[in-house]
Amino acid sequence: MRRGEVWTLPDDRNVLIISLTGLEETYGAVLVIVLHENGRFPDTSMSVVIDTPVPCTAVAVNIVQLRVGLFDGAKLLGPVDAAVMSRVDQALRAVQDL
Repeated sequence: MRRGEVWTLPDDRNVLIISLTGLEETYGAVLVIVLHENGRFPDTSMSVVIDTPVPCTAVAVNIVQLRVGLFDGAKLLGPVDAAVMSRVDQALRAVQDL
């Protein structure tokens, strides 16, 4: 599991990994943004529309910690582009006032 990857969990939720790569090995958990279907939320300073690897929107307030075991049977859809991840980082900073 790597930062910037989109996964579909066994319960059909799509998530974007936002925690540092390797955190899952140290703590057995990752931080993710639960992704919403395309068109549900606009592209704002706190949300980012993603086209690839799946059309969706990342809303920076939807951060969840998940145990690594929840990824058993999950499907890796692929990474988001570096420019998209940069926008996600900006949204996370805006939401957390960093």
